[in-house]
Amino acid sequence: MAYGMGIARGLMVTFKHIFHPPVTVNYPEEQRQVPVRARTNLLWFEERCTGCSTCAQACPDGCILVQTTPRADGTLNIDRYEIDFRICMYCGLCTEACPYQAIQAGGRYDDAVYVFENMYRNKQTLTSEAHSYLERTSGRYPNGQLQEIIPLRTQMPTARSRVQVAGEEGPIGPQHLPSRANRD
Repeated sequence: MAYGMGIARGLMVTFKHIFHPPVTVNYPEEQRQVPVRARTNLLWFEERCTGCSTCAQACPDGCILVQTTPRADGTLNIDRYEIDFRICMYCGLCTEACPYQAIQAGGRYDDAVYVFENMYRNKQTLTSEAHSYLERTSGRYPNGQLQEIIPLRTQMPTARSRVQVAGEEGPIGPQHLPSRANRD
């Protein structure tokens, strides 16, 4: 091999890219489109959550706290739901574990704060962020589903539900979500 072929190849790559326009986004003024499957901030939708805590069990960091109490009809009342984004590594295991897609990735990605403790979010903060997201997207969840009926209903019983399967006159509660057969 001749001496300097590596330098010539490197210069060819440089000359090939020198005439392309720069791919710079002036961030505060312009915001680039975030891909749909990007692992951005987590959104928790209270109307979809049953309190089963599979998201907390799947979290390797232990940053999700779910505290529930049983209701008279056998469903679970969600007393506390908190996410500590200070230790969250945005792996997405909680979103994969949730059977009702109550927690989804797709929130804001500009989550920089000056006070580190502001990254700890409780139930009220998470609910307000989810509602503002739904208002911005005209009722469309990050996974693409439309928010049509609240509370959502299902044809399948939940894992911890001791009530009958919801029908048109069935019980109303957060555990009633659309089955896969009833989706778009």
